[in-house]
Amino acid sequence: MFILASASASRKGLLKGYKFRVVPSNAREVKRKTLRASVVTNAKLKAAAVAKLHPNEWVLAADTLIAYGGKVYGKPRDRKAAVRLWTLLAGKTHTLMTAVVLRKGDFKIVKVAESKVVVRANPPIAKILKSLDPTRYAGGYRIKPKNDPLIERVEGSRTNVIGLPMELVEPLLRNLK
Repeated sequence: MFILASASASRKGLLKGYKFRVVPSNAREVKRKTLRASVVTNAKLKAAAVAKLHPNEWVLAADTLIAYGGKVYGKPRDRKAAVRLWTLLAGKTHTLMTAVVLRKGDFKIVKVAESKVVVRANPPIAKILKSLDPTRYAGGYRIKPKNDPLIERVEGSRTNVIGLPMELVEPLLRNLK
């Protein structure tokens, strides 16, 4: 049994089959100079906020952001910002990174996964906007299992792009006591 410090439906779905409860973190997200520093800092802040309330329980926290052209992007503030970002990324490859923190008291394990995401050259932006709220996802998108209208392909972990790199998380959860 552990606590997931996230209200993300995608993360909850990836953890199906595990015993956990959800305690969303209200930690304020920050941006650092690099993508890695940003996701690690945010995941640690989220884990710390929930661990403070539940010091004797395992807490799993994560943070996902993207980077392109030397700039770090989180969740777009509105639909217009998402359209600008998707237009910028169209036909290009960007980096998506997730930091995962598993913490109990002062003990913590930090892991980071990186994937390259290739955006379609001419994505049907209007159609995509009808089916999702881009302000809820890093980069403004949620990848579909098949025939994604925005994402052409993923190089690396697909579950990382969904929101939780399970190849890193599963071994950690297997060893919980």
